Amino acid sequence: MKNNEKRQGVIAGVSLIVMAILAGFSFGYAHSSLVVESPELTLKNLFENKSLFLAEISGWSLIFVADLLVAISLYFFFRNTSKQVSLITALIRIAYTLLLGVAIVQLFKIIPVLNSENAVSDALMIAKTSEHLQLFEKIWSVGLIVFGLHLIGLGYLSVKSASVHALIGYLLYFGGFSYTLLHSARQLNLSDPGVLNSVEGVLALPMALAEMLLAIWLIYNGVRKSSLKSKSGV
Repeated sequence: MKNNEKRQGVIAGVSLIVMAILAGFSFGYAHSSLVVESPELTLKNLFENKSLFLAEISGWSLIFVADLLVAISLYFFFRNTSKQVSLITALIRIAYTLLLGVAIVQLFKIIPVLNSENAVSDALMIAKTSEHLQLFEKIWSVGLIVFGLHLIGLGYLSVKSASVHALIGYLLYFGGFSYTLLHSARQLNLSDPGVLNSVEGVLALPMALAEMLLAIWLIYNGVRKSSLKSKSGV
């Protein structure tokens, strides 16, 4: 493996792990804590915890940047495996990232509402905030359909690559199909939202595990080979 490929793999791996930590905070902690079923209570939570909401938005913004970095780095890492498939896979992730960016804009639109002293008791403000939050989740869900296609592409590249364990490729296939089918069903209202949430809860770990194992493998592979060269005096 060339030095540039190793470097791009490490960059992608580190970026993926950073994104996982940021997503755990922004969505797993902040968003889940602030956004509840009641629109009135949600706006009250946002108003009373502005700093946490701004931290959430900052986290999403960093995820947006890291996603672009991952798309480019993985393209260069897998380019020798299949330049065409690698390029298509990268472009699909960029398309997903742009959709994520559009979703994040909806969160930014809530900030002016929180600067109004009467926001919590204003029915129009409550409705606007609820609309922006619903749009954020809807657009992001559409993006995750595209993201699933990206994982399928990564699965193909990983199985074909001599630098990645084939098992990781098959896990990426599983994660990709899960994301795409689950969020397609959500967008098309093919099942009860409660059922889909339950299925997502069961599949969440294996879906996330695929990219995390790829990240760890990319970092280990790059560092291990660099260490071996250093010991041999190369």
